[in-house]
Amino acid sequence: MGTGSSGTTVAARLAENSKISVLLLEAGGNQNLYNDVPAFDSKLTATDQNWNYPIVSQNYSYLAYVDNRVNIQQGRVFGGSSAINSMNYYRECPDYYRLWSDITGVKNWSFADVLPFFLKTENNLDNDLVFNEPMYHRSGGELTVITPAIDVILKNYIIASKQLGYKWTHMDGRNPMGTTYIQKTIDSNGYRESIAKVFLENRSQKNLRVLGNSLVTKILINHKKQAIGVEVYRKAKIYQVFAKKEVIISAGAIGSPKLLMLSGIGPSDHLKKLNIPVVSDLKVGYNMIYPSLVDSNTISFDIINQSLVEKPLETFKNIYNFFVNHSGPLRKEVSGVTCFPEMSYNSTYPQLSNGCVLPRTSYIDTDLDALVAPYKHPDQWRQYFRPYLNRTSFSLFALIKRTKSVGRIQLASIDPLEEPIIDPCLFCDKNDIDDLVKSIKLSLKIYTSTHMKKYIKPFKYPIPGCTPCLHNYFCDTYLKCIVQANTHWILPMGGCRIGVSPKSDAVVDENFKVFGVSNLRVINSCIIPVATEQINAISVMIGEYGAHKIINNF
Repeated sequence: MGTGSSGTTVAARLAENSKISVLLLEAGGNQNLYNDVPAFDSKLTATDQNWNYPIVSQNYSYLAYVDNRVNIQQGRVFGGSSAINSMNYYRECPDYYRLWSDITGVKNWSFADVLPFFLKTENNLDNDLVFNEPMYHRSGGELTVITPAIDVILKNYIIASKQLGYKWTHMDGRNPMGTTYIQKTIDSNGYRESIAKVFLENRSQKNLRVLGNSLVTKILINHKKQAIGVEVYRKAKIYQVFAKKEVIISAGAIGSPKLLMLSGIGPSDHLKKLNIPVVSDLKVGYNMIYPSLVDSNTISFDIINQSLVEKPLETFKNIYNFFVNHSGPLRKEVSGVTCFPEMSYNSTYPQLSNGCVLPRTSYIDTDLDALVAPYKHPDQWRQYFRPYLNRTSFSLFALIKRTKSVGRIQLASIDPLEEPIIDPCLFCDKNDIDDLVKSIKLSLKIYTSTHMKKYIKPFKYPIPGCTPCLHNYFCDTYLKCIVQANTHWILPMGGCRIGVSPKSDAVVDENFKVFGVSNLRVINSCIIPVATEQINAISVMIGEYGAHKIINNF
């Protein structure tokens, strides 16, 4: 259930067997032309294609925001988050999957195990990469991946990072320490490659039926603790749909834990408080992990010569060039990544990065009211942004990939239409603040380098509510203030963690089967036990691996 990167992949692969009948249910509706345009990703998150899940007020973060909280982006549309995200294609390194196994005890989840399932879907149009790295990349799969042309600012950022000793590295993450640019799921015409376009629009399979605007509200489980179907809310009515073989839940990192708990699968103490009969007592909603990063508007640098970059404006000329000539600024969604050796996870996993920065150019819209709306003190933020409206800046997305803080998802009530209670508990472990400050400081060495000063300069005013130091503008106290005022958690995962036993807080086993309930699997990012900041490629791999296990009766 769910047409995101994992769910659509599972459904499409199962339907390749003509003897299997698949019903794919999606809470959202169809994509539109905006979804095709890479430069419009930020516009899409402000539409009904985004769940916009609210989080609870935070004690140690979002201090600049109204109520100390924000809403979380998750796709509610055919294609799920792949239809509204930044299109980054990144796999993580071998140590990442080794840590999966070490934490959970699961087998057959090494990099060597999962690589074939990355390759199965990959259609990489970087011919040099495919030729030079045939063991790691291929063309011919369904999901098109490109190496986008980088702009002048990012090109000089790469030069500056090399001058500071950061080596050029693999764009697929095999050896992440150093600098590279990120590949994108964009087709040869410059259009976004969402997973729905790949597997649903471009195929016709009579045994795969897809229904949109259909919210799954409950898993139907019989007295033998067998999943036998689902309850669906569609057009203000409730329907029941029964499955002959299995029910597969791919409702996203938030939706999947919510649905399981509504169905009686979850922590017994929580379910009993809501008078939900307990079917299987599992740690659903626990172990929610995530990366966290400094918001793009927080530490930004003005591009001195604006003629060096094209503005992705929604003009007739740009739209015509994009859809007719497949050219212009609307097809560009370019970003890079530098991961710092100084911030490796630990000596046991030397390849595993923790502190990184994602450099990219960002256009600052002229709608000042929209920019300042989330903040407690909008007038101060108006002053901060006003000099840079209708200009392109170079954003510093410093992040930590694997926070020590852990969040939780709970039900607010038994009403399936009510939003769940989401508490990321951001910075509940204070070490995360120090780690993110360190990542910012390492990033600033590149942004403020002699080479980059030719192209960019810091914004005129300091961050509202935070005070720089006279002796060192970006001092630790200023950066700590920024971190707590304006840092986001992104890409939640882990609420239905994979593992070998419920005693280890696991919800599903290594074959995605839910403990205590037969004929039920959860296959999407909520099973992930180790956080990462680029999740789309991994989610597609999870879908491929899940379909493989179902077809081969694991």
